[in-house]
Amino acid sequence: MASVSVQNLSKKFGSTVALDRVSFEFEDGKFFALLGPSGSGKTTLLRMIAGFENPDQGSIQIDGKVVDHIPVEKRDIGMVFQSYALFPNMDVQANVGFGLRVRGISASEMKHLVGEALELVRLSGFDDRRPDQLSGGQRQRVALARAIVTKPRVLLLDEPLSALDRTLRLEMEIELKRIQRDVGITTIFVTHDQEEALTMSDQIGILNEGQLVQHGSPVDIYENPQSVFVARFLGEANLLKGHVDGPSVNLEVGGTIQTRSKPTSPQVICSIRPEKISILKGENILPS
Repeated sequence: MASVSVQNLSKKFGSTVALDRVSFEFEDGKFFALLGPSGSGKTTLLRMIAGFENPDQGSIQIDGKVVDHIPVEKRDIGMVFQSYALFPNMDVQANVGFGLRVRGISASEMKHLVGEALELVRLSGFDDRRPDQLSGGQRQRVALARAIVTKPRVLLLDEPLSALDRTLRLEMEIELKRIQRDVGITTIFVTHDQEEALTMSDQIGILNEGQLVQHGSPVDIYENPQSVFVARFLGEANLLKGHVDGPSVNLEVGGTIQTRSKPTSPQVICSIRPEKISILKGENILPS
């Protein structure tokens, strides 16, 4: 498998800034989520890693090798698109084996590798079915099997669960994480769904207006948002305005909430998650 490094990536489409000097390290074997609203730049970043778009500035490295000018088919990357992009006139076996056939793999070896991939995604026995004979979840599994059958070093997922209903989406979240863990492949997952990012990823990068505004573990970002945007975007948050009073920040909300250290600005905003709030009654109410 492989690590991926993007350094100072920028990209414009006309006058629109899609990415603005984004740097990120994707560690070998980890599951990463790129999270952000529509137009934040997350899909552009994924497409540049894949090689479908070229950066205006910056570089991309896979295992320390610069791949900026290496074509898509030579980057050793598997990709699952939002629409799955299956060939409707081909059965499951032909769809999954397409990349192997392009590489000139023998028929016997291709059959063996396709069988392994279908077993991994729990679709053994579906070889002869066409995409229109499969459910949405099954088509998603076929697309995933096609992406991993060539044993790529990096797996890129562009909102692959967005077309599924909620029940099936939750099921596929578990399956995707299981497959990623079994294969041990470095996986970069684009989503606008906060719950997906929190549930599935080892690390999250949050983008907004082409900039990487915060990155870290799901727990760290959720517990310690560094901006109002992140606090509001990742989960629910109660935002309370406060002011600096001596060495700490005091917020009067039926009691005093204090920070541990003095911030640099005289005005601050405190983010409190709903589950952190307890309502007490009677003699347990805090004194005003």
